[in-house]
Amino acid sequence: MKTNAALYVIMGVIILSCKPDDSGKYDYQNENLPTEQRVKDLMSRMSLEEKVNQVSAQLLFFKEFYEKRDYGKGHVRNIGHFLWEGGIPNDAKSVAEHINEDTKRSIEANRWGIPVLQHGEALHGAQWGNATCFPQSIAMAATFDDSLYYQMGQVVAKELRAVGVRQVYAPVVNITRDQRWGRGQESYGEDVLLNSRMGVAYVKALEGGGVVATPKHFVDNYGEGGHDSYASVTSWRVLREVYLEPFRACIQEGGARAVMAAYNSVDGVPVSCNKQVLEDILKKEWGFQGYVVSDYGGVNIVHSQHRMAESSEDALAMCMENGLDLQLASTSDSLLSLVRQGKISQETLDESVRRVLRIKFDLGLFDTPFVDPQKANEIVRSAAHRDLAEECARKTMTLLKNNGILPLQAERIKRIGLYGPAADILSLGDYSGGRGGWRGEGGVTPYEGLKRAFEGKAEVFVNQTGQNVNPLAQKCDVLMFFPSITEEEGSDRSNFHLPSSKVAQNREVTGAQIIADQQKIEVRIDQEQMVRDLIATGKPVVVVLQNGAVIDITDWVDGAAAILEAWYPGEQGGTAIADVLTGKYCPGGRLPMSWSKSIGQNPMYYSIKPSGRGYGYVENNGKPLFPFGYGLSYTTFEYSDFQMAETLEKDDTLRVCLTVKNTGNVAGDEVVQIYMHDEIASVARPIQELVAFKRVALKPNESKRVELEIPYRSFALWDANMNFRVEEGFFELWAGRNAEEKVTGGRVFVKN
Repeated sequence: MKTNAALYVIMGVIILSCKPDDSGKYDYQNENLPTEQRVKDLMSRMSLEEKVNQVSAQLLFFKEFYEKRDYGKGHVRNIGHFLWEGGIPNDAKSVAEHINEDTKRSIEANRWGIPVLQHGEALHGAQWGNATCFPQSIAMAATFDDSLYYQMGQVVAKELRAVGVRQVYAPVVNITRDQRWGRGQESYGEDVLLNSRMGVAYVKALEGGGVVATPKHFVDNYGEGGHDSYASVTSWRVLREVYLEPFRACIQEGGARAVMAAYNSVDGVPVSCNKQVLEDILKKEWGFQGYVVSDYGGVNIVHSQHRMAESSEDALAMCMENGLDLQLASTSDSLLSLVRQGKISQETLDESVRRVLRIKFDLGLFDTPFVDPQKANEIVRSAAHRDLAEECARKTMTLLKNNGILPLQAERIKRIGLYGPAADILSLGDYSGGRGGWRGEGGVTPYEGLKRAFEGKAEVFVNQTGQNVNPLAQKCDVLMFFPSITEEEGSDRSNFHLPSSKVAQNREVTGAQIIADQQKIEVRIDQEQMVRDLIATGKPVVVVLQNGAVIDITDWVDGAAAILEAWYPGEQGGTAIADVLTGKYCPGGRLPMSWSKSIGQNPMYYSIKPSGRGYGYVENNGKPLFPFGYGLSYTTFEYSDFQMAETLEKDDTLRVCLTVKNTGNVAGDEVVQIYMHDEIASVARPIQELVAFKRVALKPNESKRVELEIPYRSFALWDANMNFRVEEGFFELWAGRNAEEKVTGGRVFVKN
């Protein structure tokens, strides 16, 4: 044994001293060699400390950055997120220069020249400084247009890569079925298919643009009461049927190369150290080849909150031995010690390092680690990018009510009065811009958009009289109210009414880190009373909502002339709002969530399973105020000639065809929605499920033949033994305008 050990040492010295060719390069430095060969060569040369650094990350706020930055660490929160707070311009050129400098120092800090991977956020735009700010995720879900979302993702990837950010913690594919959750705005709503398709579109765009996507928060990230990061009490059946599916799609179909583990526990075990979730399902069953990161501070929470480890060090060992690859943010000292003590095996460490290095090589970081700062300025917030932000914002607009007041006719209106805290601000939602909020130029508020739209035709005023509505109202032909609500990370709600004063933030997140990123709206009025006072004037009142979750509007919905859900529409939202209100653009957005009448109906979603009793309450019939998929238009549509095969063979794709006609006199978009019900199954199935959708643009009196494809796996279920399979039998399918309005359909027999 001693002889063999000595031989191994001698062989190791020979390997480390060898050069593979006359170029003077090691194999890992040769960009023409396969990634696996480069990874193997580099790892053979790395010390234990160097390996540990590659699965270590750092988060430092700007003022401390240069004092405490450990350039040996393999991952870092990019400095662009914090530049503005440090008093440095955060335009693209400045961000690129600072990231280049940080990357240069990281390469110089280790003997093998391994570059750092600069990470950040990109929920609805590259989250640093002045990058293009697109509509929030829930808003893009309302477009029901994954091809448009893919285009948006391509732009986000370009702006990230232009400054050197190569991994982002997005998208959020946590399905939102309880609107009390403050982070619902970051998601794509309640439906499995919509979450999956939008998630896949964004992941493909990011990954195709050379940026590592990191779907989060894996998995079931809010619990009873809509509380963020509460313990999951969801059964494995529902986890499989609902909450895991968008992640599977993002990985197997979208090609996501990273995943973020959630803070919460699943079946009693925190996800950060949950072997069944991270190893058995993610890596083995789904074949995930990327790496798993913790949420910020998620490892420490295993000790401090879940109380499953006696120390943070023990928690880290538990996490890495059960599938976690990278701790955010971490210190290498504890990890190094744990490996030396044998609490984390060398095999476990090497596997995580391989996963990380593989991606660094595939990204080209070893070969082209720097970016061109001047070119970054040309790419970021180009005219084309701002135009796309405006197009996205228009397509998110969802009309909930209209008594005929919309679109506004300029020849009949001379004065418009704007009320509410969000009338003349940019309502962007959370994760917008760098720390301290979005700092781009050229954003358009609703007031600015309406003033521009009515220039030379009508006067637009903003109320300056506080709670008193009458001084301005009596002079106006139309009144508009722009309310605001409190919702974001760390801000779950227990009241769906419009807040009447600033709501204190409750952020008891011991061990976790929230990186503030938006400017707060001060609410100094009783919003519920103001909208009632506006209605009482007898003038037509148009309410424009800018939010990401349900609001209880039952006290005043009947009195409002129109209600437009504008969501958080991004930097060009004011223009989009004005375009829809004036009829320049016909609203085509649809609700990605069921709109409950009151908070007591939550959790609420359309794809419920059969009840043995009923669905109503003493106070109401249990139905939503507005169903999933709902949205009005300025035109009308007619469906006809629904066709599909009578039988579907095993592993085939079902094609559903129908004709859609615009029967109105203005151009508009219709969202064709196909729902399905399994007529007889071995386990209880939802009464209906969305299985396909397509947004169709039609000119007045134009007809289009629309074809939608439904994959064979859409007919599968998790049986009583938790096997995923298709059971032979009949399925009913139909086209609906929303989850409650069937139009036309038929039956298909599916074989297995």
